[in-house]
Amino acid sequence: MKKITIRLIKQFVALLLVFAMMIAFFFGILFAKQTEDLHLEEMTHRSELISNTLSDYFADAPLVHSNHGSGSNGYGAFLRFLNQIAGEDIWILDEQLDSLIDYAHHNQKQVPAGMNKSVEKAFHTKKMQVAKSRRFFQLQELSVVTPILSDGEVEGVVLMHSKVDAIHKNQLSGYLMLLMSLLASVLIASLLAWRLSKRFVKPIEDMRNYADELTQENYQAPLEINTHDELQELGDQLTHLCHRLVEAKQAREGKEQAEKDFLSQISHELRTPVMVIKSSLEAINEGMLTTDEEKAYLKQLLVESTDLERLVNDLLELSRLQSTEFQLQKETINPLDCIEDALRSYRLPLNEKDQQAHLANQLTEPKMIHGDYLRITQALKILLDNANKYAPAHSVIELKIAEQEKFLAITIENSLDEQISDISRLFDSFQRGDRNQTSGTGLGLAIAKQVIRRHQGEIYAETDQNKFKITILLPSL
Repeated sequence: MKKITIRLIKQFVALLLVFAMMIAFFFGILFAKQTEDLHLEEMTHRSELISNTLSDYFADAPLVHSNHGSGSNGYGAFLRFLNQIAGEDIWILDEQLDSLIDYAHHNQKQVPAGMNKSVEKAFHTKKMQVAKSRRFFQLQELSVVTPILSDGEVEGVVLMHSKVDAIHKNQLSGYLMLLMSLLASVLIASLLAWRLSKRFVKPIEDMRNYADELTQENYQAPLEINTHDELQELGDQLTHLCHRLVEAKQAREGKEQAEKDFLSQISHELRTPVMVIKSSLEAINEGMLTTDEEKAYLKQLLVESTDLERLVNDLLELSRLQSTEFQLQKETINPLDCIEDALRSYRLPLNEKDQQAHLANQLTEPKMIHGDYLRITQALKILLDNANKYAPAHSVIELKIAEQEKFLAITIENSLDEQISDISRLFDSFQRGDRNQTSGTGLGLAIAKQVIRRHQGEIYAETDQNKFKITILLPSL
């Protein structure tokens, strides 16, 4: 996470520097403009003040041009005083740029070049004229020409000229203060950026550590992200992933245990007939049996080999149904045909136990399903076989087909001599009611469950006192 923190700090500081440079650029332009405007306003005000004062003077005593003396009635001393305190050069000129009022030492300075046009324009328009001289967009000189009016006539002009050195000094001072402020701001902001980056990266670092714990199958590690943004959503997704991984781990462990149990049960189921066949063949091979005993042994060998063949076939059938590569031959079929076919197949076994099978069709009209005819019939035969074996003699087996929302419900109900203690594992492999007295491999209901599952249906069992009922739900068309 250090790389992300450093990247965030670099990008944040770079953005701050760009932002600071933009501020400095626009501030420089606006500050220079503001300073120039203030200086021009000050010079304009001072020039108008002098012009108004001299207007009264020219109205009372018209001035006769002279080049001697220090001015009339003390105005020379006044102008010299303004020059000293303001820092600008001041001239009182006529239209030919000759001084109307002289004061001491003024002859050392000449009227700036290029002022004749401004002076001439001030005489003709009777309005103030401003002249600016720039170098590289920076103001160098500023001149203000203000007409002196007396009875509506221009008696002369006040020329004020400044080299604006003070302006540049003020600007440099302002720029220095701005630069120091920006540097301090960037430094403080960089520290804040480091702090904020650490705070921003911390949830990511927590999620990375959490992901490391998940890879080590440590699903107990806590993850608390309370940022109320996309990072919290990502943290919630990781927590949800943890729960899914826990479920997957439990399912994997359960599957592994089921596979171990399945292999153990297969070994047990195969060992019994193999041992019987082996011991019978050894007895026959040693010639220790009489003819009648040998026939009995051969008959037992036939029974055991038949049971062994049935067990192997059921195992192969269950394996095929559990494989996703095994495809059913589905088509539009009528489930009533499957039920009637299964009933015809078990007519003789039912008669042997004097049992009766009653079918109750509660459908108001024919209903079809999309399925494999042979597989659905196979599942029904398994359920009838199960009812035939466990129902007592002279009993009735009830079959019913009805519509249940979007499904067709087929139920097979029979009575029992004993209550089944645990029906939760009834559809697991090698589960039989009584292995010592009831024949079979214990795979029938497991096969039936796989057939119904491959048809996107459900199968479940219920018991009520001495009644046992299995229900099949198949999607109807």
